[in-house]
Amino acid sequence: MGNCGLIGAFSSDTTISTPVAINKGGTGQTTAQAALDALAAASGSLVQGDVFIVDASGNVVRLARGSDNQTLVMNGSNPNWETVSAGGATLTQEKDSMSSGFTTTSTDFTDLTGLTRTLSTITGGYCVCSLIIPFENSGTYSTWFTIANDGAESESSGIRPSTADYQFNMNLTSFESLDGSVITGRAKVSDGTLTINNDLEQRTATMQFLEIS
Repeated sequence: MGNCGLIGAFSSDTTISTPVAINKGGTGQTTAQAALDALAAASGSLVQGDVFIVDASGNVVRLARGSDNQTLVMNGSNPNWETVSAGGATLTQEKDSMSSGFTTTSTDFTDLTGLTRTLSTITGGYCVCSLIIPFENSGTYSTWFTIANDGAESESSGIRPSTADYQFNMNLTSFESLDGSVITGRAKVSDGTLTINNDLEQRTATMQFLEIS
């Protein structure tokens, strides 16, 4: 008697005594976990930590595990393992203060004495800069403050006090690359005299820096 083949459809409760090999459309196994392991191994030898991805042909393939301190990131359309940079962000906070008062009648921006800082040269770094000024006006005219980057005003704000001897604290924030550029606090008025007085409310004119690298 010759060998008999399997003919026709099988129902969900059909039991096959001999597992069907992978190259015949089966798994060659008798349990679910063993079947998964067998199918996965078809893409190569597996070790702990391996993962599966879909390749350009739409096939599920093995991606070998990465090394210590590597993380899985996308490189275009393909995930790959890359080494994580050591450390993380470094924060450095400092401030410059005016050692004495300051007076100006200039209608053009004028550097505030003592409030100039040359930033570090760090690729990819940034600086958060705040200008804090207590001041008085001799009249009801407009006053402007700015933070300049290499001589170019990057941000400014104006105030028109309603009375003389006006007091105000102003915070300006600027994000600059840490590329060795010079950051300067500046002020100007529309007319009259601006006086920055370090004795006002016992506060001091400062420019604060938070360098992120």
